[in-house]
Amino acid sequence: GNSVPVSVLVDSPMSEDSYVESVMILAEGNPNPEVVTFRFTPISGEAKASTRMRLAKTQNVVAVAKLNTGEVFKVSNNIKVTIGGCGG
Repeated sequence: GNSVPVSVLVDSPMSEDSYVESVMILAEGNPNPEVVTFRFTPISGEAKASTRMRLAKTQNVVAVAKLNTGEVFKVSNNIKVTIGGCGG
């Protein structure tokens, strides 16, 4: 598969009362969909992280953010993977 960059940023005050506890990245088409889980605390200052992951084919990549209040937010993007890294 191809290695693609992925970055997440959740707008949050990151205070003791309201902060992002975790962001899980999932690749729906991968044999093991859970790619990584980033964990945060108010001391983190912001809920921001980046990494690279391998994708074997075009698929949805999902980010799920969990707040300390129990709220959960999700965003999904379709990532196109081309053979040889070229094309459209």
